[in-house]
Amino acid sequence: MTDMTIGKVADVVGVGVETIRFYERRKLIEQPPRPREGGYRIYSDATVRRLHFIRRAQELGFSLREIAELLGLRDADSNQADASDVRQRALAKLNDVDQKIDQLRQIRQGLAALVDRCPGQGPLQCCSIFDALEQSSGPDSRLTISEEIDMQTIRLSIGGMHCNGCEEIVRHVLEQQTGVKGCSVSHKSGEARVAVDESMISDEQLAEAVRGAGYSANIMKTTE
Repeated sequence: MTDMTIGKVADVVGVGVETIRFYERRKLIEQPPRPREGGYRIYSDATVRRLHFIRRAQELGFSLREIAELLGLRDADSNQADASDVRQRALAKLNDVDQKIDQLRQIRQGLAALVDRCPGQGPLQCCSIFDALEQSSGPDSRLTISEEIDMQTIRLSIGGMHCNGCEEIVRHVLEQQTGVKGCSVSHKSGEARVAVDESMISDEQLAEAVRGAGYSANIMKTTE
């Protein structure tokens, strides 16, 4: 493999050009200097390998912050870190994945119970699913009814996402915005759904945040 321009690197790694530029802004990779005689910046084989590292780590569920820490260990002097440090971080991520699996199983059990109790016909006033959702979930509930009143879901149409890495970037940008309570992003549908406190952030502010990361963003629809 020879030294390549940013476009060729993007094709080889399987990401968009803006994704590489985003990694540069996050200091995950270094931006090559522009040639004195002019022309395109040239990326080395080492940078391409680093990008493959970032992509694979994202596919395994590591956040950009965690990937930066892993790269720090990778770049550190051998006397400062060893394989046990990396293994501990991988184990921590594995435990995190196991916890999420347990949570998803609990959610599935709850949904299955609701579906089983639903007669599937009749007026909405007799809907057992609505009745169950309206019941209080107890003192440990993370979202109160008063908080739900101020919540809304904003849908954004996002252009320029090509892979799971793009999803992670957009998700990270959205989750960092004040007033965002949660979000889902799909590069396949080109859409993001963001739960927000509408008193703290607007749909246009969310779109601008995504554009600042190098993607296009348009407001699709706002629902309660």
